[in-house]
Amino acid sequence: MTGFEQLTERFLAALRAGGGGVAGACRASVRVLPVQRAAIVIDEQHAGVQPWCSSDAVAAGVEAVQATVGEGPAVDAVATGVPVPVRDLAGPGDRWPGFADALAGTRVSGAMVAVPLRLGALRFGALDLYRDEPGPLDEAALSAGLHIADLITAQLVLARSRRFGTDLDDDWLEQPMASRAIHQAAGMVVAQSNVTVPDAYARLRAYAFGHGMSLAEVAHAVVARRVRFDGE
Repeated sequence: MTGFEQLTERFLAALRAGGGGVAGACRASVRVLPVQRAAIVIDEQHAGVQPWCSSDAVAAGVEAVQATVGEGPAVDAVATGVPVPVRDLAGPGDRWPGFADALAGTRVSGAMVAVPLRLGALRFGALDLYRDEPGPLDEAALSAGLHIADLITAQLVLARSRRFGTDLDDDWLEQPMASRAIHQAAGMVVAQSNVTVPDAYARLRAYAFGHGMSLAEVAHAVVARRVRFDGE
């Protein structure tokens, strides 16, 4: 049995033990890879990359920043289809100034690599892998991360084919409540401001950035009618 075959067996066993689905894949990635945390983001129409799971609060915080400012390693990984490493999350942020500025007020540090979830030209999102210590992942660890990303992509493709074939829900496609709220809020902004759908998402993101809130927090406030975009 090859090393990749052993890694596949370990990941699938950890995935089953973790309950399956995207959340289980996050937990399984941490168990089988030399990383301390993981997250999976999905590229959603108009909303951009949105976190569907995070293995802990630290990863969740970084993913919320990416979703809010619309830039960062996962955004680039989805756009380019290649892994995007970050040697130190506390380091200079010339590449993503908004992302770096938002992280500057936190104690987040260590390394990160965003691995695209892709099949040919199709890009579903990214698997974000975190290590506590700054520095790059070694070649073997990155190869293992790419393999796990391929396994996750295969599960997403299979889930989509099952949904299209049977019209049944699948836990791999279970959209988080935060994402649902963002899409609902965007629809409300369209109705309130008479803007296009892309503009509605842009307004939500701009409001979040300007008020020091996450995109999900603004969405929940709009849905709860605490924030409105009338006449803007």
